[in-house]
Amino acid sequence: MMNPALRPDASLVEFLVARARAASDGRLVLDAIGGLLLALAIAVWRPVAWPSLAGICLALAAFGFWGITDRELRDRSRAAPAFTTRALGVARGAVAAIGFLSAAVALFAGLGVMLGRWIS
Repeated sequence: MMNPALRPDASLVEFLVARARAASDGRLVLDAIGGLLLALAIAVWRPVAWPSLAGICLALAAFGFWGITDRELRDRSRAAPAFTTRALGVARGAVAAIGFLSAAVALFAGLGVMLGRWIS
């Protein structure tokens, strides 16, 4: 499925922004709440490679929350007070950082599971 508004050489960030902006409100809420609930369930259950699985779920939740805050920021940018606009911008940046860190944890924890323990 190609988005015609997206360039063929778009970066991962541009792709994710376009996907979040094209998603419905219900889908973003489902991603946000579902990702948090799955991460909580994985943290309680602790299966094999649980940090990697929890990182993936938290990245999904961050995607949903980023889409929600971005949509609110775009809707309220002209009518809202400066404080509200600034707070939404800070929240959007914080959620993006949490998503990036969650994806990094998922990647490196997955690599750690695949490589196993090294004894030199």
